[in-house]
Amino acid sequence: MEIIYWYVILIFIGLLLSVPHFFLSNQFKNQHLVIFFILLLAAFIELYGTYTLVRKINNIKAYNLFFVYGETLLILGFFYSFFESKKAKLLIKIASLLFLVWGVINTLFIENLYTFHTYSFSLGSFMIILCCIYFFISVFLKDWFIDEKLALNPLFWITTCIFLFYTSTFLYFSSVTFVTDLNRNLILILGSLKRTMSIFMYLGMGLAFYLPYLNKLVQKD
Repeated sequence: MEIIYWYVILIFIGLLLSVPHFFLSNQFKNQHLVIFFILLLAAFIELYGTYTLVRKINNIKAYNLFFVYGETLLILGFFYSFFESKKAKLLIKIASLLFLVWGVINTLFIENLYTFHTYSFSLGSFMIILCCIYFFISVFLKDWFIDEKLALNPLFWITTCIFLFYTSTFLYFSSVTFVTDLNRNLILILGSLKRTMSIFMYLGMGLAFYLPYLNKLVQKD
């Protein structure tokens, strides 16, 4: 249980780290705002999850609504905010709308809200991973950010964190209905991996927007 508490605390730290950036002038205001809402959503859903876990209350409905659907749509919105191609933006719009429609159909006819929406998470993860791949291809083959230091670009590191989280946990969440039949120790290991990767992603989101200021400090020296 202490591990879960630390997990929640670290996510809130990621959220708090992003707050001072609102008072700094920067070129990533729209992206930072979207990331802030992602962190805010993650912090409160995990806080609620811990509260309900301690009281043995079923919290899957909240995770379906806010994690599976809410966070997926916000991450797609993050990519939409800085993708340059009109075609890519249009595809994200269409994918987001279809994802919502699928969510309604899935809830009404396939998986109710009180069981984890494995199909929806798999679909959402696949769309997010495709966005990450498109971003990396654009960076390395289309020369995005060619005039900038890529190592100090927050969009690059946030996308990397998102990619690592969704690729490493894709199979875990997609097969969550089968995981319950596995050895308890293996379940704990998989759960720890998921939490570790999510902490890495959320802390990365909270810190990434400060990277450009390191470049300014170096230039001053």
